[in-house]
Amino acid sequence: MNVQNALDLLRQTVGARDIWIWGAGNQGRGICQVLRSHRINIAGFIDRSVRGESEQLMGLPVCKPDMVNASDFGDDHFVIIASYFFEIDIASQLQAVNLLEGRDFLGYTRLKPVDYSVDISGTCNLKCISCPRATRSPDERKLGFMPLETFQRVLDKIVAESPFVGNIQLYQWGEPTLHPQLPEIIAYAHEKGVRCAISSNLNAKVDYARILAAKPEWLRISASGWGEDYEITHTKGRWSVFLEHLREVARLRREYHPEMKVEVYYHLYKHSVGEGLERFRTLCEELNLELHPVYAYLVSLDDVLAHCEGHPLPEPAQKAADLLLLNLDQGIDIARRYAHLSCDALRCVNINWDASVSTCMMYYYPEANIVAQDYLTTSLDDIQTRRYASDLCKRCSSHGIHQYCSSYARLDTDVSITADMQG
Repeated sequence: MNVQNALDLLRQTVGARDIWIWGAGNQGRGICQVLRSHRINIAGFIDRSVRGESEQLMGLPVCKPDMVNASDFGDDHFVIIASYFFEIDIASQLQAVNLLEGRDFLGYTRLKPVDYSVDISGTCNLKCISCPRATRSPDERKLGFMPLETFQRVLDKIVAESPFVGNIQLYQWGEPTLHPQLPEIIAYAHEKGVRCAISSNLNAKVDYARILAAKPEWLRISASGWGEDYEITHTKGRWSVFLEHLREVARLRREYHPEMKVEVYYHLYKHSVGEGLERFRTLCEELNLELHPVYAYLVSLDDVLAHCEGHPLPEPAQKAADLLLLNLDQGIDIARRYAHLSCDALRCVNINWDASVSTCMMYYYPEANIVAQDYLTTSLDDIQTRRYASDLCKRCSSHGIHQYCSSYARLDTDVSITADMQG
């Protein structure tokens, strides 16, 4: 379906109703950007992270999910679900109040089947033990930066092949703030009507003012403990440096882009719950940052798949596994409960700093994980065909771990975790 046909169908389905986007994160802001560019008005956002009765984003209200419980909601409103991991859950909530998919709501993937990750930095300043970078030194393919000119060509091709893309993430395995041209990359994306998400460990001594002045739309900050505990799993990181930069980022956000979503992604290990978590909660409230506690897990599926195939974990990964609240086998068991679902990672095309394309964004090592050496000369159709047919994909799904990372995102973490979970 071409762009115009998709827009015509959306207008015909919606009619005179107001359109609400459920999800005020990267995907929601991106689809809002694209629809506005096509003169489709958006009434506002629905998001569970709203703290008061209503907030403002992109000049629109952000309201709590309970607004859909009104008996006549579907008469006046239409919902586009814009959530990467929670589309099924949100759809179930809407169906529970007698709204029908296709008539009263649809997922953003109907307009944009593919998301994109452009890993502009092939290097990182830390050696976190849960990350494959701690397991062995990366090969040369993992050690560079994508030149600005290459990024411009990559983004031009993305927009040409996926015209409903209004957001991309500029990271996967690397630390994007290390890229010397990050502000220029963000600026070019803005020229193309695309909003950018970045992630950071905030340990790099870089010009955060210059980066935030470029107005990235979303910043995820990783942390895993308070004080010296932080340095256990954020290996080679320094707590004092992190804390200084966290306060600086909070200040710069107020100055340059108050609507920027800043999320502290707090990894829950045996050593990072309890008092440390509560102190982090107080700090985030002080700085007006979102705290998102999540169960820690081995972030690369390379080691998880090897474990399923009977191989021992590398020493750093084993150290991380010993600190997990949910051990590796428990995590795999949880993932297998969702094995009937399609793989979320197949919806995201991961383009590496050298313009090669990964089979799967959740695998790090290049062996058997490259489906195209050059994104710029390979069509999206060819890339997706190769990914779905890959041996790596078949091995992963045969063990039911294609839902491993997604299942952790769906876990309802009780942030007042008690000591008996640490046994």
